[in-house]
Amino acid sequence: MPTESEARQAAVAAGRKLQAILDQHIELLESSHDEDDAAVEVDRELWERVAEYGDLLDDLYGEEEDDDEPEESDELTFTVRTRYDYTVVDEKAFLSAGTGVGAAVVALLERAGGKPLSALEVDSLETGSGLLTVHLNGEPLEASDFADADEPTDLLLIDPSEQLQHVLDEPVYGSRAEAEAAAKDRR
Repeated sequence: MPTESEARQAAVAAGRKLQAILDQHIELLESSHDEDDAAVEVDRELWERVAEYGDLLDDLYGEEEDDDEPEESDELTFTVRTRYDYTVVDEKAFLSAGTGVGAAVVALLERAGGKPLSALEVDSLETGSGLLTVHLNGEPLEASDFADADEPTDLLLIDPSEQLQHVLDEPVYGSRAEAEAAAKDRR
């Protein structure tokens, strides 16, 4: 545990780093070069420095986050799970949409606007992160399967015999810079 003097020196040093990166950020903004690759990196570093400075101020003033208590939200949050089973009747035509089953499904989603459930895009809902997985499996799921099942919710789980072919992740980011940094990481 650092002494108060060491904690204060660390906070001052982090504040100066924050000030320097903030100056770079402002210069890029003034020069209208705030959307190129270098600007995205400066923006990412700016937010890292803000977090570092905040953490060190918390250390200096003894404010610790209580990770034991989960934050309670006043917002109603729910998850919509959907499953569609498909049988390929023309494999050549289907696979010509991409390279493999996963890529073919992604190509089909892109043609549909990228949103398999656009009906849930309503004014009273804020869309959260999304995840779509594509699996090869032996038999389709039917509504009657739920009536016959001991644990109907188990039918929504992925069977160990299914083969994962593709994952499409649609996370929600806190800022444009986070989204752009994540897109770079995916390349």
